[in-house]
Formats: sequence, structure tokens, C-alpha cells
Amino acid sequence: MTSVYKIIAKSVRFASRLVGKKGTDLPGKVLRRINPNVLKEITKDFDEIVFVTGTNGKTTTSNLIGYTLRKADVKIVNNFEGANMLDGIISTFAIQTNKDTKLAIIEIDEGSIKRVMEYITPTKFVFNNFFRDQIDRFGEIDTLIESIVKQIKGKNIQLILNSDDPFVIRLDKYGVNNRYFGVNADAYQFKDSGITESKFCPSCSKELNYSHVHYSQMGIYACDNCDFKRIEPDYKVTFAKVNPLITISISNEEEFTTSQLGDFNIYNLLSAYATLDTVGLDKTKIIDGLSTYTSKNGRMQTIKTSEKTTNLLNLAKNPAGMNASLAIANSMDKSIEINYLLVLNDNGADGFDISWIWDTDFDILQGQNIKNIVCSGKRAKELALRLKYADIKANVFVNENITEAVAKLKTFDQEYNIVIPNYTALVETQKELESR
Repeated sequence: MTSVYKIIAKSVRFASRLVGKKGTDLPGKVLRRINPNVLKEITKDFDEIVFVTGTNGKTTTSNLIGYTLRKADVKIVNNFEGANMLDGIISTFAIQTNKDTKLAIIEIDEGSIKRVMEYITPTKFVFNNFFRDQIDRFGEIDTLIESIVKQIKGKNIQLILNSDDPFVIRLDKYGVNNRYFGVNADAYQFKDSGITESKFCPSCSKELNYSHVHYSQMGIYACDNCDFKRIEPDYKVTFAKVNPLITISISNEEEFTTSQLGDFNIYNLLSAYATLDTVGLDKTKIIDGLSTYTSKNGRMQTIKTSEKTTNLLNLAKNPAGMNASLAIANSMDKSIEINYLLVLNDNGADGFDISWIWDTDFDILQGQNIKNIVCSGKRAKELALRLKYADIKANVFVNENITEAVAKLKTFDQEYNIVIPNYTALVETQKELESR
């Protein structure tokens, strides 16, 4: 029966792409109409199903893991296109599953965990971080975590957890044989954005005592009033350098250089490493994969628009993600002039509430050598207003039309453009940048 589902899914995807759609979700929607329990049926023979989630970095982490396994000739199912809700996940399994495929690496949207787990339960679950994100969809972080606890409690799932995030460590008691990852205090000095989520103990509500802060609530912490504290990581970054590519050493092993930009990707690399080791991949193959992976999905992707100009494209959809993107240029030589393109939509998938741009620390831009900033998308004017209040010294252009905004960016002759779209703006922005 699985082969029939595959034929149907591939046919629907082909028809969808003929009319200019991506075809990532529609096959799953059609299959669910045919059989509401299709996901349970097509996954019943898998040995390992690994879910990857978190507010930031889940797509990059999932793709790092998937790429590395494929490079090592391991047959897997992986939603590398980022279709991380129920219908997209059904499409992924239906199209990619073969009779000898036993391992799945599945990025999953935080808000879709309950719905997907009505049909399948992962054997392993990776949690990267929790930040405020799309409050009109998820509610506050506490609400989101409570809903996740209800899904994983008593399910015998091995959790792979970011020890540095106290929100993530709240899940520790609901997993079995858990594994932990984190960054040593002296491994790397993050450019702290100054935006901090709650730093209060989830057990007794007293303020946590931080001996070291990496950024936001990430760091080394303990509660002086109860036994809640950071758990010592099984996998730890012991050295990292960003120049602007990341060189990293994990647990004092040999350093390796990656194609990843932006210091926030230190955590994504570490999370991927921990997961790959936990599923049993040889360390040499892990490093080979992580050091050669290059993004093509708008997460720290590089796109040349001329012989001279390189665009650094990175999705951002919440304050922590935007702060990390704005800080990319901090690792560049201050003599290099740069331009920005910021694109903000408020479509349903983005969340209608864009107030998060006022929680973003645009003061990060103050020390950068910025020539021009183009604001685009449906809420371009609000972006420009936010920049005005941050008193950024640059030429600011406003054009809600993304095609025209990218065309404007291409008229500049600086060596680097930093392009930061939010969720629904990403595909169009990427398409226009790649168009000659």
C-alpha cells in the first residue's frame, strides 16, 4: 500500500509544481483525505524517527543531520525543504520512503507537535531552544512548553536537549536516557544582544543565578533556592572561532572549519553533532558532513549577484533570530561597507503581530559600516520607523514590493549585502536575488 501512496503523492506534487507551487504540503493533504491514518501506516516499519524542533535553527539543524547521513550513504527520510507541519511531513514520508528506509530525521513545527503525535511517536526528540515567537499562534513560552510536556510525557522518548537553555531543560524529566549539549563558558564570546527571555527558575520562580551568559537566556545557571540547574553536557563546544566562517572543536576533539556563518550556528552545529553521534554515526563521517554542508534554503545562504557582490541571506522571524542576523557583520572588518535588505510580512504563517521588531536590538547596527538599508514587505514602513527610532546612520529606502526592493539593492556596489526576510518573504526574496 505504501507504493500506492508514493505514486499518488508524486503525481500530486508534479501537478502542483506545474502550476508554480512548491508541492510540499498538498500531497499530504490529499493522502489524508484518502486515509486519515495514512501517516501511522507509512511509518510503521521505521526503526528510528527523530524529531527536531526549537524556535530558532531547527531547519538548519535538521538539514545538517540529513545531509551528513546521506553523505555517509545512510538511507533516510528528511523534510529538507522545511515542510514541517502535518501535511508536509506526510508528503515527505510518502514520497521518500522505500522498503529499506528505517531512519527518519524530521523537522517539526513547535505548534504542530500535538497534531503529528496523534499518529506517530518519535524515538528521539531534539530540542534546540525556546524564544518568544508568533505569540498569536503559540502563546507565551510557558504555554508552549506545557503543551509539549503533555505530548512527550510517558512516551519513552530519548530527548536530546540544549543544557544552556533553562526552558529546554524543563523537559528533562519527561524523557529517557537523555543526552545533553552545551557551550563551555570559555569556548567563545557571543555578541550578547541584550534581549533576555525569562531567567526565573521553573521550579520555584526565584531568579536564576547565572555564572556565565552566552546570549539571551543561554548560559550556565543554577537556582540558589532549589535543585534546578544546568545539566553537564555530554557534548560541549570547547573552542569556536567565527571569521566569518565557523571553526569549532567539540569535547576537545580536533578542530574543523565549516561553511556556516553567524555565531548562532555554533549551537546548530553542536545539536547536529550530538544527534548524529546519538544515532550511531562514526565521528569521522560526522565531521566530514558538518564541515562540507552549505545552505541553499535561506538560512545563512550566500548568493552572488555580481562578480563583486555577495549577499548573505538569513531568515529571521523573532527578536532572537533578528538579533543574530543583525550581528553577522560584527565579525567583518569595519572598513568594509555593507548594505541591508530587511523584508517583513504579516501573513498568517508569519503571525499577524509584528510588535516583536520593537523587542529587537537594532542598536547592534550602530558600530557597523552601513551605506544603505532597503525596507520591504507588507510592513516595510514599520521597519523604517523602527530604524528611525534606533537612529541608524544610513540611507534608508522603503518599497513594499519585494521585486523592486531587490532590484534597488542590486544597484549598489558594495561587496556585501545582508538580506533578512521573515517567513513568507523568504522564498520571493531568495528567488529575486538569484534572478539575473
